[in-house]
Amino acid sequence: WQAAGTPFPTEPNGPKPGIYIPQTTIPTQAEASCVAPKVWINNQCVTKTTTQCTPPMVVDKNGNCVAPTPPPEVNSVLLTPLPCTSLDNPTAAGCEKDANNNNVLKEFKPGQTNPLGAYLNLMIKIVIGLAGVMAVTMIVIGGVEYMASELVSGKEAAKTRISEAILGLLLALGAYALLNTINPDLLQTDLKSLAPVVTSVNLDTVNFAKTEQKAAVVGNSYKLNGNTSAGVSAFIANHLAKGEPLRAISVDTASRTAYFYVGAPGDWSQFVAVPINIGFKGFAELGMGKEGDFMTPKITTTILSQSIAASTGQAVISNGYNFGAAFIKLNITTPDGQDRGIGFHGRGDNSMGTTNGCIRMSNDDLQALASYMKSGVQVIIK
Repeated sequence: WQAAGTPFPTEPNGPKPGIYIPQTTIPTQAEASCVAPKVWINNQCVTKTTTQCTPPMVVDKNGNCVAPTPPPEVNSVLLTPLPCTSLDNPTAAGCEKDANNNNVLKEFKPGQTNPLGAYLNLMIKIVIGLAGVMAVTMIVIGGVEYMASELVSGKEAAKTRISEAILGLLLALGAYALLNTINPDLLQTDLKSLAPVVTSVNLDTVNFAKTEQKAAVVGNSYKLNGNTSAGVSAFIANHLAKGEPLRAISVDTASRTAYFYVGAPGDWSQFVAVPINIGFKGFAELGMGKEGDFMTPKITTTILSQSIAASTGQAVISNGYNFGAAFIKLNITTPDGQDRGIGFHGRGDNSMGTTNGCIRMSNDDLQALASYMKSGVQVIIK
């Protein structure tokens, strides 16, 4: 707990005597007082509400609705180029000139008319034709074998050969007829008729296993080191336990430190610093955070709710994962208003590894401070 001096040494001749935290590790007074719907951009507190975009539009880095960038087309490179001599417009079909100035196809591009589709469609008919020729050949061989053999076993083998040949031909013709009856496009291999399909996956849930522990594996309890971070006990005894409300929490993503403040608005002299950790891909700049980016978003927001372990050692369990002593949810949503589920939490084994975008605290610090981290407390992530 550090009470001497001010964490905002702005005097032109240097800071006054006292205990200070470097200017870069905590918010300036102006920045800390910039609360929603205003945001701190380019050293100015400006009014900027969360942009709501109608899908498929997305929010760009400037907070504007823009069309999403289409994914790069994935093409297949052919081992041997195919000739494009039968096409009226080889260029439109994706053909290229080879060393001899001939039009050839080097890549198969799904969704685009190209010679490979025609080749593959022709191959289907060729295979059906070959099946017919082979069936007739086997029938002839079986007929000759039937007539030439005087043994009963020989005639039976010939009859089996003929019946199997006929069955094979029926299977080949039947498969073609069935697919053509259901949908003729099923026999087309150029893929032109296939519409693009976009599959949405909740990556925050899918990838939780990268950073969190399954309660089914580690159990429903949480471990403690036995000591809170330096100054936490004194900060609680001298302020929070005496009824002073926790006014703000400043999370510095660069130094992996969270500062807990008490006191009147504008007074940033009474605080305690505790170590934290953030998303395993770092942090997202203001307005750039999105679901599934594995980053802790920079934002000025408030605490939304708190889930505190019912008893010492009984962890908070959510979605089957062990979040240690508490889960303090923050009011952070996606552009369409969906809760992102980001907050302060611990871990079953009390390790301080990275998160999926949340803010990790030790179970010791979380157990001591969680009850004071109430709904509405300002949180500045910078």
